[in-house]
Amino acid sequence: MIKFKHLFYVAVVGTLLYACGSDSNSIIDNFDHEAQAVKDQDSIVKFLKAHYYKDAVDSIKPLIDGETALIDDVRLKSRVINEYDIDYTYYYFVKEEGISAKGNPSVVDSVLTTYRLSSLDSSNKLTKVQDLTRATWFNASQIAVRGWLHAFTHFVGGENATGNGPITYNGTGKGFFLLPSGLSYRNGGNLPNKSLLYIIDLYDIVEDTDHDQDGIPSIYEDIDGDGKPWNDDTDEDRVLNFLDSDDDDDGVLTKDEDKNGDGDPRNDFNDPNKPNVPDYLNRDIRVKY
Repeated sequence: MIKFKHLFYVAVVGTLLYACGSDSNSIIDNFDHEAQAVKDQDSIVKFLKAHYYKDAVDSIKPLIDGETALIDDVRLKSRVINEYDIDYTYYYFVKEEGISAKGNPSVVDSVLTTYRLSSLDSSNKLTKVQDLTRATWFNASQIAVRGWLHAFTHFVGGENATGNGPITYNGTGKGFFLLPSGLSYRNGGNLPNKSLLYIIDLYDIVEDTDHDQDGIPSIYEDIDGDGKPWNDDTDEDRVLNFLDSDDDDDGVLTKDEDKNGDGDPRNDFNDPNKPNVPDYLNRDIRVKY
């Protein structure tokens, strides 16, 4: 059981918390990201071979006799994802998955979490960056660390058991994820060319987060179906669909292009010339229902 007296709710956390900020700050266009990815992967594997997870204190320690190296721990998993046209491998370790009936968050669901953040230095040792001990809400639209969005999908939050006392969660999701620099700040931002380790405790999520309040959960504004809502901009106005209240820029808000009134604009098709295009993505349909 975890209790805490205050929750710090945030929309934009800024430089205080090392998940937010811009992932394009000071990025050098001619930087060799592929070479850096190879270098990071080599360093991460060496680190995993030389360390183990100490369950009693939820920490990663240098490997000693009688312990199992992280690379051989069955709880350690990896996933390859393509970001910025490069394949990256990140690692995640689920100690306790979490018990919430909400299930796993999507890549754009808001999460309530604490974390301990370290960076991997050139000698494959961890350097402490920040301990966030107060459970904090993170809005995916403000997250610069792309790997953070992917990694949280492997965890489940806890259940709010708050009575009349402090806010309390039972059965939270615990573990860590290790991200190469290409899924962190790349070669810019707060920690350039640094692989990052987050040891996390996931309390809660906002299931089917709808960032722009247009009636469509942000995860379903992934029009091309590649699992990345951050690259979909139907009207090409530089406002991503999941942040755009008028997705087709026809002057009628997406939430109002709901002819059947069921609260879901995705199933309204009223143009016989474009029978497979929903009204909210069709500039030829400009009716506020």
